[in-house]
Amino acid sequence: MRRTGLSIATAALLLAACDPGPGGTPPAAPATLTAPVTDVGQLVAAARAGIAEAPSAAFTTTATLGPDTKTAPGSLSFDGSTSSLTMVVDGSEVRVIGKKTFTHAPAGIPGKEWVGTDPDSGDPIARAAGAAVPVLVKLPDLGRALIEIERTGRITAAEQVRLGDLPVNHYVLELDAAKAPELFPEFAEPPVNGKPAKAVTAKLPAELWLDAARRPVRFAVDLSAGLPQAVPTRGTTDYRDWGTPVDIRPPAADQVVDLGELMKKLGT
Repeated sequence: MRRTGLSIATAALLLAACDPGPGGTPPAAPATLTAPVTDVGQLVAAARAGIAEAPSAAFTTTATLGPDTKTAPGSLSFDGSTSSLTMVVDGSEVRVIGKKTFTHAPAGIPGKEWVGTDPDSGDPIARAAGAAVPVLVKLPDLGRALIEIERTGRITAAEQVRLGDLPVNHYVLELDAAKAPELFPEFAEPPVNGKPAKAVTAKLPAELWLDAARRPVRFAVDLSAGLPQAVPTRGTTDYRDWGTPVDIRPPAADQVVDLGELMKKLGT
């Protein structure tokens, strides 16, 4: 079952075309930083408040996934708790809207341009396919990241530094996945030979940089400790152009085939 879950995630990533990055000039950040906060709840509240003033951005994610390094540009919008995003992975577009993921279909899927997933589907195969969102797609998702920080994180250090020419508050964090294992489904291991599944115990290093307007300019997380054999899995996302409008919509329904249905047809 573990291998099946990973193959679903891999398929969803590979079944991933346009450059969605917005342009324009974002609202300027104040010139002076406030002192770093010391409580993780205050940190998340500050980031959400800063994002709310300019709730869209462009980003670039650089990820190490085992032996490979990938760079994926994209853009996102934020409604206060949930991100919608679009990104280009290996030359193909992936959109995440709410809990649903849409991946630009490769050649060979007749009549459909997109492969979609829905973790709330009533079909168990479609639901399992929808839950297996590729790690690379999760890394730039600020809505997900702030929930993880809020529910599992603690601040281990904070300082005022410069990121390039930009003054920022830099927070060093530790995420305790055991506090909310449902937020890290990629760490789950199924029961083996009648023995119960192993509990998720990973503690994950992460970092968050906020500008003077409390907008994230970089987020980095290392997921390696929670994965089998501690496979190197980490990412850094840089955010820019806060406030530049983006338009992220789901594809037309008649151009989407559900990944669960596709897997049934392919006999996966």
